[in-house]
Amino acid sequence: MDLGIAGKKALVCAASKGLGRASAMTLAAEGVEVMLCARSQDTLEQVADEIRKGGGKAHAHACDLADAGSRESLVQATKKALGQVDIIVHNVGGPKATTVEGTSPEDWEQGFKQLFPAIVHLNSAFVPAMKERKWGRIVAITSISVLEPIAGLAISNAMRAAVTAMLKTLADEVALSNITINCVAPGLIATDRAESLMQTRIEKSGLPREDYMKDYLKTIPVGRLGDPGEFGGVVAFLCSQQASYITGSTITVDGGKRRSTV
Repeated sequence: MDLGIAGKKALVCAASKGLGRASAMTLAAEGVEVMLCARSQDTLEQVADEIRKGGGKAHAHACDLADAGSRESLVQATKKALGQVDIIVHNVGGPKATTVEGTSPEDWEQGFKQLFPAIVHLNSAFVPAMKERKWGRIVAITSISVLEPIAGLAISNAMRAAVTAMLKTLADEVALSNITINCVAPGLIATDRAESLMQTRIEKSGLPREDYMKDYLKTIPVGRLGDPGEFGGVVAFLCSQQASYITGSTITVDGGKRRSTV
């Protein structure tokens, strides 16, 4: 399927690895010129080089998304490199794992600072021009925790739910400008972040890794972890011309793990 986005320009956040990298690679394969951001310039350049070797167009700019000055530097570098932004893929690493009772006021504040302002800042920088051109796609990578809170991830549960509500509100506001805004909520995808969280659970369980994973995979109907490439394909589709009637939605990519029907 031709997604109809060849020649578009995209900013992909946290694109040096995991779900951000997979999203960037898939968009680039569709002919989208991408600006990659993450904290490590060296790692970003490796991803950008891989895209270029495959015939794609890629730029890289190191950025700490939790820092306002660093974000503004990213905005200016993106405008200089791409000229315009048609697509934004929001992606921010997860905050520390805590319970509600075990979360300090400082932890709550840091979680908000990590997950919320960057999305507002980047949208404010690029959405007005999308409205003028009457075309835009915004996809935020969140978590299935926005639909079914995950034990031990209190900060992520709360802050990603807030992000989802804010983006749903914005989706309504810009819909007549042919701008769609959606969230993609991953379950357990084979990334470094998922491995770190899973290792913590295994250690708490006291079970051998093989036994724990065997039991855990039984809770996923497809019986396996997701592949980042599968996730990237969903992100790319939501950026496509064909997905123009999908907005304000949260799409789960979780192998069927989520048990609710809404």
